[in-house]
Amino acid sequence: MPTYKRFILAAVTLFITINLEAQITTSSISGRMTDMNKKPIIGATILAIHELSSTRYGTVTNIDGRYTIQGMRAGGPYKILVSYIGMKPSETKGIMLQLGETFRHNVKLAELSEQLNEVVITGKAGVDATKTGAAMNISSTEINRIPSISHSIADVTRLNPQVRVANTGAMYFAGVNNRYNSFQIDGAMNNDAYGLTANGSNGGQASTQPVSMETIEQIQVNTAPFDVRQSGFTGGAINAITKSGTNEFHGTIYGFGNNQHLIGSKYRMINGKNSEKYRDQSEYQAGVTLGGPMIKNKLFFFANYEKANKTYQNPYAINSSASLIDAATANNILDKLREMAIQQEVTYNGELNSTDVYAKSDKAGLKLNWNINDKHKASIRWSLVSARQMNSASSAAVLNSSDFSYDFVSKTNSFTAELQSRFSDQWSNEFRISYVRVRDERQPGAPFPMIEIGNVGNGTLHLGNDRSSMENSLNQDIWSFTDNLTWYTGRHAFTFGTHNEFYKFSNLFIQDAYGSYFFSSPDDFYAGKIKQYRFAQANVDVTGTPRWAAAFGAGQLGFYAQDNFNVTGHLDLTLGVRMDIPLFFDTPAENVSFNEFAASKGWHYKTNSRLSSAPMFSPRFGFRWNMDGAGKYILRGGAGVFTGRIPFVWLSNNFSGTGIQLSSYIASTSSSNPDATKDLSFILNPSKQTQNVEKLTASGSQTINIFDKDFKFTQNLRLNLGFDFTLGGINWTAEAIFSKSLNDILYQNPIVDLTGKTLGETFPSLQFDQRPMLSKIEGANTYSGVYVLTNTNKGYTYNLSLQGMKKFDFGLDVTASYAYTKSKAQNDCTGSVAQTNWQYNYTTGNPNDPELANSIFNVPHNIRVAAFYTKKWKTNHSTVIGLIYNGSSGIPYSVYYYGDLNGDSGYNDLMYIPTDAEADQMNFTATSGYTAEEQKTNFKSWLANEDYLKNHRGEYCQRNGANEKFEHHFDLHLSHTISFVTSKRTYGLEFSLDIVNIGNMLNKKWGRTYESGGTYTPVTYKGEGNFQFLHDADYTMHSYSDYYSRWRGQAGIRFTF
Repeated sequence: MPTYKRFILAAVTLFITINLEAQITTSSISGRMTDMNKKPIIGATILAIHELSSTRYGTVTNIDGRYTIQGMRAGGPYKILVSYIGMKPSETKGIMLQLGETFRHNVKLAELSEQLNEVVITGKAGVDATKTGAAMNISSTEINRIPSISHSIADVTRLNPQVRVANTGAMYFAGVNNRYNSFQIDGAMNNDAYGLTANGSNGGQASTQPVSMETIEQIQVNTAPFDVRQSGFTGGAINAITKSGTNEFHGTIYGFGNNQHLIGSKYRMINGKNSEKYRDQSEYQAGVTLGGPMIKNKLFFFANYEKANKTYQNPYAINSSASLIDAATANNILDKLREMAIQQEVTYNGELNSTDVYAKSDKAGLKLNWNINDKHKASIRWSLVSARQMNSASSAAVLNSSDFSYDFVSKTNSFTAELQSRFSDQWSNEFRISYVRVRDERQPGAPFPMIEIGNVGNGTLHLGNDRSSMENSLNQDIWSFTDNLTWYTGRHAFTFGTHNEFYKFSNLFIQDAYGSYFFSSPDDFYAGKIKQYRFAQANVDVTGTPRWAAAFGAGQLGFYAQDNFNVTGHLDLTLGVRMDIPLFFDTPAENVSFNEFAASKGWHYKTNSRLSSAPMFSPRFGFRWNMDGAGKYILRGGAGVFTGRIPFVWLSNNFSGTGIQLSSYIASTSSSNPDATKDLSFILNPSKQTQNVEKLTASGSQTINIFDKDFKFTQNLRLNLGFDFTLGGINWTAEAIFSKSLNDILYQNPIVDLTGKTLGETFPSLQFDQRPMLSKIEGANTYSGVYVLTNTNKGYTYNLSLQGMKKFDFGLDVTASYAYTKSKAQNDCTGSVAQTNWQYNYTTGNPNDPELANSIFNVPHNIRVAAFYTKKWKTNHSTVIGLIYNGSSGIPYSVYYYGDLNGDSGYNDLMYIPTDAEADQMNFTATSGYTAEEQKTNFKSWLANEDYLKNHRGEYCQRNGANEKFEHHFDLHLSHTISFVTSKRTYGLEFSLDIVNIGNMLNKKWGRTYESGGTYTPVTYKGEGNFQFLHDADYTMHSYSDYYSRWRGQAGIRFTF
């Protein structure tokens, strides 16, 4: 039996044998019962009833008159009944419970002779008196009125002042890498544990959402929770729970759609011209939900199905006016390739790509809730997300054949089971198990080598399979087990628990597995003159299979204890400690040659090192002080250590990067070796590439990925102070969050080291640039790079925010906030490959110890305003208007040279911004388009006009030292509902229209979004102290996003019953 399975089996046995939650899926109530003289009532009976399902939760008060009920179904409404012999019973209705929060319910009971009226709660007065750290809860009602086209979790979380949402759907909490977030649905992990998706959730590479928003009951967004049960993140935590069935059948039938007529036709571009009309497209999303009783008061179900489809024209098809490809030449090449295929007895069915691009998905789910009895409640949920997206990757200068495009296919199955038990008035327990199965795969056309041909008109033609998609798939299996045992005694609620996760990954990725051929021109293609050839294969004598995948298992055990101490009726303290133990069940292969080399250098690195399983401790302290006793002034906060995960792709690199499982072959012509490919044949049969391999030797330089033996998962120290208060009829929240890195990620490449010289000493014309020079160490020519995954404690973030909320009696709710964020890091780690994370960490110093600088996630200023107005017309009509404004600094960017300036073999050199006198000393290399003097003149003019650069002449560009210009965006939601009331049921028909970036509809200069990958390379380094600036004097690096700078609309209809 594999090791990871033994661990899982042992864990299950342990949890069943003893009374053993990471992220929270329930709510709770607590309080104190007294008589009219404020004396505690001992043994009073409290009964909380979820009115829609008749689910009952009960307890009695202790010696101090206190009680707590945990594990309650979030939402409501609840009715709470309090009774005691000789006292007048109390009944409170309309209570709504927020996910993960404790509702305070204190009651004074009068003697039977006194008269007390029934209490009905219709809304929450004052500020939020339940939370300790920085958190926000959003209900399904609030979700439905938020302007949205993507119908994603990200559209909802943007209401939180600490969260910034990118166009990709990535969510950044207080300036922290989105890969460090945790995302749970009903307690099951739904963030992308492997770490390849842009939006951070499963299915993201196929452009789908991990859950249908129609099924969401509540969402909790946490930045600094001091409950030790919540862990697995150093960014933020998103907990979502789905809807459940009730005693009444209820459901929805809905559909949303848009096409090119609901996309803005123009916006004003950087060059002052208007954009062209957007291409034809069609998008729809339709689904159904149904919930109800299977056995009244006992067993309930909730089911859903949703289908989504988006298609749009390939804007760069072969005959498109936007394409720079010469269509006649491209067709001639295709005909020639087919002739060659026939001659080699190979079938080739590729077409020049003009088909529509699509993304489609299906989502389904089923949830069962079982009220076993008043003491035990169980639930089980299954969900499926199946998605397929065509990736064309064509552009104006690139035309791809139909078989070069590939389908990305993603399928995620999630299973969750939960048991809430109350053994007595003092003991309760919560147990949960979940399993998530993810299968992702790239599916190109029929196996065929990749063929790239340059100078086809003014662009490049690709035929055959994409070299990165020939063998590319990922399997993930994730198990988690959670148990919390809570003991209530006096003023204390002690929690003892464990949360454990087990992972199994298998990543098949062999680039160039069918061979890749590069030609400089159509004539070279016709003549069979190969510019470059690439091929890679698994070393079967090592791997045992030609389709070798990097497979490994890992886990993380978590144990914790916590005391929730109600010091007084107005002061609550939370004290806890958590211990997490990372587990690694597999070891990368041994590369004897490298290990000997590393030992000769005195390094402690080995390819076959296994990471440490040393415990990681997370002590936490939180407090909440109700200063006036009425909930108008609450001071809260805490301090604690948070232990997270890292994207497991970073660990996978070390299993696939030992240098022995795969062999890569490269033959490339150059001015010094023009005959490098002379003896190679142009072979179209993927299985016969070894005929060329026999004429070559494996690439002489290896890339090695290794761990630092003391490497640890990410950890940070987080401090939070919040003040909730009411002033001028407005509920205010002032929040301060500071995080200091204890263990963050750093990549190093020890085979390059400082030479002791500077660039200015090496090239006299660059004396003003004193950055250090580097070179490979002695004996390292066998290796192209040795990338070490290690830790750093450098880095910090802080976020200061102020938010005001006001609910008006006439149906208007307004929320406004401002947040300032500062985020510093040594290594942003935005890539999935070790080499990328080191090579593109831009610096002016030593790349193995880069300076602390702004992180790529540093967006300083964020302003949010959300206004929602609800108007009821007569008895059966209601209208909702929702308007959200988001104003924020642009995303950060770095300016660096294209080329290797400092000799470290990486393109990571930040640009020096010369004065005019220093620029005059620089040497420029002439081209057919620009003389050396023209380049110098244009370069100086450009420096004088570029905002960031002109203010920093004579300095180095800083990594992420500048931000794009401030952006303003307005989103609008309009909906009108017509209700139909019968004797037994109410039906609703809702018509909606969402328009995002509506400012662009009003003015083509408004709402524009900058498009940047976070980097610009305006200057090319040609070597030997020479540069090229191949731009005019009025050149600008910046441009607007063609899609996100336009207004986009979506119409919808929803029938509820």
